[in-house]
Amino acid sequence: MAAFGAICLAAGVAARPTRRRESLAGTTADKPWPRIDQTQYIGSAKCAECHASHFESWKQSAHNKMIRPPIAAGPNQTVFADFSKPDANRPFELKDVKWVIGHRWKQRFIGVVNGTEVVFPAQWSVQARKWQPYTAKNDWWYPQHPDWRTRSNFKLCAGCHSTGPDAYTQRWTELNIACESCHGPGKAHAEKPAIENIVNPARLSVERSIEVCLSCHQAGRPLMDEYAWPVGYQPGRKLSDYWHGFEPVEGKQTNEFWENGTAHKNRVQGNTFVQSVMHDRGLQCSNCHDSHGSRYRSMNVKSAETNALCLTCHGPGKRNGPDYEEIGEHTHHAATSTGSQCINCHMPKTGENAVPCESRNHTFNFISPAVSIGSETPNSCNTCHADKTPEWALEVVKKWYPARK
Repeated sequence: MAAFGAICLAAGVAARPTRRRESLAGTTADKPWPRIDQTQYIGSAKCAECHASHFESWKQSAHNKMIRPPIAAGPNQTVFADFSKPDANRPFELKDVKWVIGHRWKQRFIGVVNGTEVVFPAQWSVQARKWQPYTAKNDWWYPQHPDWRTRSNFKLCAGCHSTGPDAYTQRWTELNIACESCHGPGKAHAEKPAIENIVNPARLSVERSIEVCLSCHQAGRPLMDEYAWPVGYQPGRKLSDYWHGFEPVEGKQTNEFWENGTAHKNRVQGNTFVQSVMHDRGLQCSNCHDSHGSRYRSMNVKSAETNALCLTCHGPGKRNGPDYEEIGEHTHHAATSTGSQCINCHMPKTGENAVPCESRNHTFNFISPAVSIGSETPNSCNTCHADKTPEWALEVVKKWYPARK
């Protein structure tokens, strides 16, 4: 369920996935779960008193729409799923729903079973417009929580879908990814505003700043079992003290990665980003995304669909290239076609949310059709040219770029 993920883009440095992790069977007397002081949290409404513009932008953002009460119709509708008729995949009704998770790719639903909030075992695909089973059998934590009726939403999901969660109180301070999720507890700052008593990711090192996003946008596991989020982590701290991200295994398909290390599912933005040249040259999430929200899709700082985002650093006259007079010279597609959108070749949709190939890969590499020959691994060409074979696409690419391997 931690795979629900917050929408903010992830990337990472210090929390670069590690091959080894200490495996402990839950908390122990000598190594308890880290805890936070929830009395130091004040809530986003208090932050709005001084930061109104950021607050108003955030209110409309995906960060503030991760968990909402069920509203079936009207201007504030939050439920997009069809509850009008029975479905074999859905053993619950709308009346049983306490919270709705997600709105863009899929919706999952939280209810109460024997006094515990749990995520129901069915999800609604927004694109396919149908109910799907949600078993979570491929998640690492499944053997510890096999029965959905006893899976605590707090232990598996709420750590990334709420603000200020504490393992000891089993409570959060605010629903959704609010101000203090990224800036840390704000009581001291509200009482005496100063740069020194609040975390501003823009003033952190690139390493620590990226980790603020990675804490929810990097698939992995904590240093102990039972929870599926970095218990005790707060912005500015070293994430690897709380969380170890997964990394690809060359030539092996896993729950998180295709054989070539690209995204096999959502919520691996950070895992794939740390493989990229962009990451190695010091770029971070905030170079492309505004965590307070924006008018562009995926909370981008500029439009990716018009190439404005990518052309900030790439293109003619830019040190990062490529160099061309007309973009069609580089893409071999019409300038206004989807084939000339940078993201469709360099960030193809390889990751599964509710349906395959729904979320974008973040290595920024062009994925050759060669990887799909004899494999299910998606590539940059056939995600658009689905009616063609990888062999066809590879021959075309060879003609376009004869000097490339």
